[in-house]
Amino acid sequence: MKIALSLAPLLVAIGLAAGPKGEVARGKTVFENNCDSCHDAYSKEETVGPGLQGLKDGKLPDGRKVTHDLILDIINTGPAEMTSFKDRLSEQEKEDVVAYVMTL
Repeated sequence: MKIALSLAPLLVAIGLAAGPKGEVARGKTVFENNCDSCHDAYSKEETVGPGLQGLKDGKLPDGRKVTHDLILDIINTGPAEMTSFKDRLSEQEKEDVVAYVMTL
């Protein structure tokens, strides 16, 4: 017990105890309700916005490296013609969408 308690701050500091921020299944639902009218999850073809298939391979359609922070920034700022979802989605919903799109 003492060992576990003494390791807890270290585990939190390196992120092992915190677990993932977002949940993929919830993110899929949020994506379907808010994003898929403009972004196709299963194609690279652009409709209103770029298709997101292949993000799990590490590159956005514009060639930038896929990272949690970059996707979250895109959700919050709504670059180009994209609507900002900063105030439309909760912080958890945004984390869930990030988790989901990183699996596409």
